[in-house]
Amino acid sequence: MLLADPDVPLTIARVADAIGAAPMSLYRHFADREDLVVAVAHHLFIDVRPSVAVDATWQEQIRIWMTHVHVQATRVPQLVQLAATGESPAWLADSAYLAAVLTDAGFTDDRRVAEAVHWVATATMGNAMIRATAPASFPTQALQAAVGDLAADDALRMTRVLPHLAAIHDEGFRVIVDWTIAGLEAQLSAARDASH
Repeated sequence: MLLADPDVPLTIARVADAIGAAPMSLYRHFADREDLVVAVAHHLFIDVRPSVAVDATWQEQIRIWMTHVHVQATRVPQLVQLAATGESPAWLADSAYLAAVLTDAGFTDDRRVAEAVHWVATATMGNAMIRATAPASFPTQALQAAVGDLAADDALRMTRVLPHLAAIHDEGFRVIVDWTIAGLEAQLSAARDASH
């Protein structure tokens, strides 16, 4: 339902109708709508998470997590929006996974772990939400036309930058993953230096 009609709100009544059941029968399986959202999120983000090699580095684990969650979140932005608001505990299991990976990587301060989890999750989910609502192709012509409305220095700068933005439109998330991992490595290195 979320894939077929992502703009229609997910409700117990809608789910019951889709499966030909009475809404009350779903309450035997789910306490409420939030419980349903948690179950669906768990399936999409955790149950079908790609396996990671036992000897994978923490960087590989983060890359796999970010890529998988990004793909799934782009497919079901409504679910991401429900989970990302914090109203639903659907995000807790994935956050626990990230916290474990980052703790194993060497992040020892709980505040730093929380910041790193937040950084990875928001970089991933934020880009997925943008990607889910963005046009399929980069609006190069419209943006080039709008450059003329900018101040001269800004117009010159953006004339040089726009072709690059267009080029990374399709592979932009890979860059976000690379920069996120590089940033985490820098934070981890700084934390290790500070503790010595």
